[in-house]
Amino acid sequence: MTTRQTWLAGAIAMLALAGAAQAQPFRGGSATLYELPNFEGRSVTITGSTADLGDWRFNDRARSAKFEGRWRICEHDDFRGRCQEVRGDVPDLNRYGLAEQISSLEPAGFGGPGPGPGPGPGDGWGPRPPGGWDSRGVEGTRTVFFARPTVRGMDLAAGKNGADTFCRRQGLGPAAWFDDSERASRALGPNGEITGRSRVIRDLLCLRY
Repeated sequence: MTTRQTWLAGAIAMLALAGAAQAQPFRGGSATLYELPNFEGRSVTITGSTADLGDWRFNDRARSAKFEGRWRICEHDDFRGRCQEVRGDVPDLNRYGLAEQISSLEPAGFGGPGPGPGPGPGDGWGPRPPGGWDSRGVEGTRTVFFARPTVRGMDLAAGKNGADTFCRRQGLGPAAWFDDSERASRALGPNGEITGRSRVIRDLLCLRY
């Protein structure tokens, strides 16, 4: 075993042990949307993935917002159309060209950089369901650890593309390391394809930018 492999194995073990006692699950925070600029007028507070703001009678209404953590806001329902990752207080959503144009939004996590592009739409996994994917990560200082990453109950086919896609869909950076020694009868590929028996991703470490 190389020095790097030894370090990674130690880091995984430490994160797993710290999970129950110290670390908190990776989650998104809240987003409060206001119908007028400068946080005025009627408002609604969202705490999870919301595919259609019409359910809250707030579709295409928000003109300002306050975001706890990082959020991905999109101009169409089901996270379609132009999307933008944002955080903090935004007194005028015209800053992003999305005033009165937000139809769906979802948490992208705590920490990390300021506004930037959200995850791309071409991974084939579809929109993230309410509450996020099945897996919950354990936060470290620079990484988030997923013992068994899954999407809608399905294991992920082993490979750097699939690992990176999963990490970025959690609002994180690329994958730092994963194990691929375990096999499953079927798995989900990075483009949404279903594979036959193949190696699958375990003990995934995602960088926190």
